[in-house]
Amino acid sequence: MGRPQKDLVLDGSAERLFAYWLRDLRGSAGLTLEQLARRTGYGRTTVSDAMRGKTHPTRPVTLAIVGACGGDVRRWGEYWAQVRRALDPHCPDGPAAVTPPPWDGPADRAAGVHAEQCPADCARTEPHGWYTESVSTLLRLDTPTPEALERRIVVATCDGLARIPVGVSVPRRAGDTTPDHGLEISAVRGGRLADGGPQYESYFERFLILPVPLRAGTRHVYELRLRIPPAQPMAPHFVHVPLTRSEHFRLRVRFDRAKPPRAVWRLTGVPTAVIYQRNPGTPALSPDEHGLVEVEFTAMKVGYGYGLSWLEAGSAA
Repeated sequence: MGRPQKDLVLDGSAERLFAYWLRDLRGSAGLTLEQLARRTGYGRTTVSDAMRGKTHPTRPVTLAIVGACGGDVRRWGEYWAQVRRALDPHCPDGPAAVTPPPWDGPADRAAGVHAEQCPADCARTEPHGWYTESVSTLLRLDTPTPEALERRIVVATCDGLARIPVGVSVPRRAGDTTPDHGLEISAVRGGRLADGGPQYESYFERFLILPVPLRAGTRHVYELRLRIPPAQPMAPHFVHVPLTRSEHFRLRVRFDRAKPPRAVWRLTGVPTAVIYQRNPGTPALSPDEHGLVEVEFTAMKVGYGYGLSWLEAGSAA
């Protein structure tokens, strides 16, 4: 068995997001890199490089991978061309003109009906079948170990939606050299969690198995509890990076009033590199008398970060 690919960190670039979805397509097909290489006729290194996100793969390689994984070759061909144009420094729209998967059409909101849906004979294989209407997260930093309670509302766009991938990235805090790194994820309501999906040192994915399959247009509410293991330090930020359509995000962070942060910054549509900056240079906020900072976001772009970062008490500026 070959070595697994390294974790892919989204940085807001069109080519990195393209690689993410290409990896996801391979994952949904259940193919190893060796199997994919045999099916496409390209070498293992070629297909692996196509999903590294360092360069934009050629069109023939891309379509060979998509075809081998049972994806929509036509739509992927259009997506490939959009990314190619976005990489042109003279392109006026840049990444904003790119429409990544899943390719569900715009919803018809007349009379509150969600008309966005797949055809009855849908046979698509890439991750699809829902979009996120809202995410509401309360992050507690005034507890013995950081924990977050997250409430999500999703809308099914394909009949028979039975599970939803739940992926969480937990990067190491700078200077953290502890051997173990983990995250405790539990479902509070709206389904049960099952193992599945890619697992890396700092990325954890589960599948939320829904109580009953959903019909297109159905709204579903589920809640998760995320908890950092005891004694494990947390990186000083919390962001939502939409990988599919996500309409609204509300984040509340409750800091320890005995050890308030030196600074808090709002992050609105920033690439991953900015999230990790010690001072991102974005608007600064202050906790209220209860140690709470609250932000909300709409019209979010796929692949960019929305949330808060902070400078912890005792940290150097």
